[in-house]
Amino acid sequence: MFVCPIDDHLALRLFSVLDADEAADVVVRNRERLARWLPWATPDVDAASERAFISGSLARWSRGESCESWLTYDGAIIGAAGLCVIRPDEQWAEIGYWVDAAYEGRGFVTRAVRVLERIAFEDLRCGRVQICCDADNARSAAVPKRLGYTLEGTLRRHRVSGSPPRVADHRVYGLLRSEWQAREAS
Repeated sequence: MFVCPIDDHLALRLFSVLDADEAADVVVRNRERLARWLPWATPDVDAASERAFISGSLARWSRGESCESWLTYDGAIIGAAGLCVIRPDEQWAEIGYWVDAAYEGRGFVTRAVRVLERIAFEDLRCGRVQICCDADNARSAAVPKRLGYTLEGTLRRHRVSGSPPRVADHRVYGLLRSEWQAREAS
């Protein structure tokens, strides 16, 4: 099992179908809050639907199209963070994340994103990383703002958000390798 430590307590752990029960519990506990932004946070989320989602994610990982992982605290799943889209031929990746309400506001997602940036820029040799979020999701947008990403634009009526699903405006935040290198050097 691939685990990428962030600190003594926090880590990224590659998705595994063995985690489906635990992951479903976290999603169900946070479903109402997540459903505002994420179309997959539906009332029918359970261990079986998590297993199916994880299997699909692992298939994309095997093709080099994504690298999604659990965000864990002392080994327990507290959310997810990963490279949800990888385009090696175009040299870019997209970072996605969500976290259990009990762990929100503690900087865990920001620290996980920094690790994912390093993987994207150093290991995958990306020239650009992006984070997209619903234009109304201020908490999600705070992460790229905090890390010095540039708001590249708002795509109007671009992606499905929430459950029940609605087509929403999405903001695209981008960070270039040179910007990341400058930030990391300071």
